[in-house]
Amino acid sequence: MKIKGIIFDKDGTLFKFKDFWIPIAEKAAEFVIETLNAPECLKEEMLNEIGINEGINGVICYGTYDQIANGFARVLKKHRIDCGDISDITMEGFHRYFNFGKIVPPCTNLENLFSRFKEKRLKIFLATTDDMFLTRKCLKKLGILEYFDDIYTDDGIHKCKPDPYYINLIVHNYNVKQDELVMVGDTMTDINFAHNGNIKAIGVASNEADKNTLKTDAEVVIDNISQLAEVLDEI
Repeated sequence: MKIKGIIFDKDGTLFKFKDFWIPIAEKAAEFVIETLNAPECLKEEMLNEIGINEGINGVICYGTYDQIANGFARVLKKHRIDCGDISDITMEGFHRYFNFGKIVPPCTNLENLFSRFKEKRLKIFLATTDDMFLTRKCLKKLGILEYFDDIYTDDGIHKCKPDPYYINLIVHNYNVKQDELVMVGDTMTDINFAHNGNIKAIGVASNEADKNTLKTDAEVVIDNISQLAEVLDEI
């Protein structure tokens, strides 16, 4: 069956993860600490709790803002700091320091790549655990916002990845079948999302450790999305 639609992950797939999220996460942790009058020395422990150095296995890579906030809160509570629900504070920190992140495309001529996909009449979607505010800013900076038929984010209402809710919504709204869709992403959350929705998965990884993790369940693993056109007809 010919592929008619591609669902992209955002972070680590459409741009490089570390250059963008690590500096923002550092500033967000500082913002939470300052807001709660917590000791500055807790910053590194908070960042370690969300897996800042764990690559695709870290919560900062695959998780939602609520999951990141829960990680921060665990550290604060361990040190007897009354923080309650800090989801809103955490999200504000990430939004406030968005410009500290550097968006580095995974390949050259990214816009031309998406233009070619549209020339082939492929439907293009995005599914991310980020929110719509930062997602649209990122896609606009990459110059590819206009190419997406629809964008699905963590809106606090509908279930996000790896729940297949958004895959089912695409199938219903865009008159495509599961075997005509493919998911492209860099974490096991993306791969599990695809399998939960009964569609194929393409993993994206630039190092051997991540490739070995993804290839156990992905149909194929590519270095970056510049290679995507080559493998679409093969899966």
